[in-house]
Amino acid sequence: MKKTRLFYSLLMFLTMTTMAWGVSNVTGKWHGSQTALIEDTDTYIDVNNLLMFVYNDGNFAYDNANVLGKTDGLYFPQGTKKTVIYSAGLWVGAKVNNDIRLSIAEFSSEFTPGPMVGGTYVPDNAAFRVYKLNKADTPTSNPDYSAWPVTQGAPVDSLGNPRIFGDQMAWSVFNDADPTNHVNDAASTAPLGLEVQMSAFGFARGGALGNTVFFKYVIINKGTNTLDSTFVSLWADPDLGDAASDLVGCDTVLSLGYCYNQGADAIYGSAPPAVGFDFFQGPIVPGLPEDSALVNGEYRHGFKNLPMASFNKYINGTDPASRVETYGYMKGLTKDPISGEMVDNVNPVTGLVTTYAVSGNPVDQTGWIDAAAADRRYMMSAGPFTMAPGDTQEVVAAVIVAQGTNPLSSISALKAADVAAQAVFDLNFDIPSPPPSPSVFLRGLDGAVDIIWGTEPVGNIEENEKLAQEFHFEGYNLYQGESANGPWTKFATYDVDHDDQDEPVSLIYGDVVDAAAGGTRASFSRKAQIPDWFTTRP
Repeated sequence: MKKTRLFYSLLMFLTMTTMAWGVSNVTGKWHGSQTALIEDTDTYIDVNNLLMFVYNDGNFAYDNANVLGKTDGLYFPQGTKKTVIYSAGLWVGAKVNNDIRLSIAEFSSEFTPGPMVGGTYVPDNAAFRVYKLNKADTPTSNPDYSAWPVTQGAPVDSLGNPRIFGDQMAWSVFNDADPTNHVNDAASTAPLGLEVQMSAFGFARGGALGNTVFFKYVIINKGTNTLDSTFVSLWADPDLGDAASDLVGCDTVLSLGYCYNQGADAIYGSAPPAVGFDFFQGPIVPGLPEDSALVNGEYRHGFKNLPMASFNKYINGTDPASRVETYGYMKGLTKDPISGEMVDNVNPVTGLVTTYAVSGNPVDQTGWIDAAAADRRYMMSAGPFTMAPGDTQEVVAAVIVAQGTNPLSSISALKAADVAAQAVFDLNFDIPSPPPSPSVFLRGLDGAVDIIWGTEPVGNIEENEKLAQEFHFEGYNLYQGESANGPWTKFATYDVDHDDQDEPVSLIYGDVVDAAAGGTRASFSRKAQIPDWFTTRP
């Protein structure tokens, strides 16, 4: 068991600036038309280092209404105008009596806000929006608490109160039962008859969790048809900084699909991050007697969860334009450039048929690796499975961002972050709460500032062996920044005095180590005096 010692960081906001958001006009991003819906376009998860929009129609990481000044919908890091995804969405495909049926959220969406009632959709209602709660919210602090849509299927705890995953959660319900909404030319089929209850949530943490947003999809067949050979997909148009320099890949062991940059990026510079999706919990299917499948935090024996079954890619301008092409991509096929038919994907390195495109390792340059950077699209799918009328499937996934010192080290960081996020999922998201922040007081002096902070964190904040770690309070790090968004400079460390003076201290989370967060047990204090280094004025 690792013992992890925890340092507080006191960030001193000496000046504040206003962020000016740029406008991005992107063409070629729409398919088909769409009937008017009450689409919730201004709700986003912003509890950690990510800011990501979530809609009530299956779209996410998309700012179609330009709420923040451009259409890209996943900002990293939060507080900047840098983005890693232009748009993403949930896709479901199946066969009904051997006929392909699809419902996709690809810029426009074939899903309709709200639940299904009596086997069909319900007319638009302002209550069919995205509801957002923080863990500390009460009926008086957030109107969404009292308005929690229990009748729509929103989760509640044993006392009937809103059940919140993570430190912040957004919830909505949507369905595909309105046939007039199936107009995306990549699908345009009859409805599947599905209701989808979506929970998106994140944790107010640093490290890997601070760069992760989880999704939980509860998918219910409320129609009258049995859905055979069903696949559920996460689709993305990742514009990682500059859209034209994107490459993609997948890790079949981790069930991870990701996007990374070919080299230095016009937006992120020499160290562009990587962004990926992971299926932590796929659909369940019958298995062997010794198998167990996870559903709603509990195991069902004799079943198994399906991992990622396929990973596919294409570029802007070659998007699927029919139900056959879309369903083929979900199954792991590819489009023949000459005939236009959907055919088997063949790994050019091994010569073997595969459903996993570009499954090699770009870091060590082995296997099938994406070669030509472009404005990529990618999709990862889980299946096949069958849904009889009344059946429910539950899928848990995540969006993860990680940044190294160059494009390839960002891939390594992403995979390490994915392992850490998987560990949190394996604990059913039951992890220790972060310690309380100390109260900070400033006293202005001639040419300097006295900083005095409170005593709240002293002692063992929470000893917990989950994730094979214990956290003990060890001291404070102090940083000074030019603005609320940095850049930050560490200028002091104050350690707790105790016997193991020679033991180094660092902040460790899973496989991600931040040695700069450590200290040398020099001394302990709750007061510091600093000059105004940035202006050199009183």
